Amino acid sequence: MWRASKRDASQRRWGRGRGFGERAQALAESALILPVCLVLLVGIVEVTNAMNAYVTIVSSARDGARLGSKGLATDPEIKSLVVMETDRLRTAVDPVNDITVTHTTVDGVNAVRVNVCNDHQPLLGVPLIMPATFRMCSKTTMRKFPPS
Repeated sequence: MWRASKRDASQRRWGRGRGFGERAQALAESALILPVCLVLLVGIVEVTNAMNAYVTIVSSARDGARLGSKGLATDPEIKSLVVMETDRLRTAVDPVNDITVTHTTVDGVNAVRVNVCNDHQPLLGVPLIMPATFRMCSKTTMRKFPPS
């Protein structure tokens, strides 16, 4: 009887039957795990942001080459399309230095090649781990239609 009443008093004092040692252990475990979880979360956000930027660059190069392959636009119009499609990037694409449109031959058929580059800036700069900016490029070549 005495042991049951002492246990009941302890449960009333600390709540839910946990002692001070168990609470301190849970707090220490949380303090160790929280930074690891935050680093993982930041890493996931940075990788997702970089992948989104890269997909935007690849898509804009492909769309520019497709437009050029159909003969529907001049080189400045292709560059204008690429700039318009990449305007959601954090760093603007410079049509003079970052976009090149060249006309080449692929297997004896005339083709157009669009090269798009961008200096990507991470959302959170982490010194000594990630560079402040890194360059992403995509090159797409498509045969002109109808073949000439």
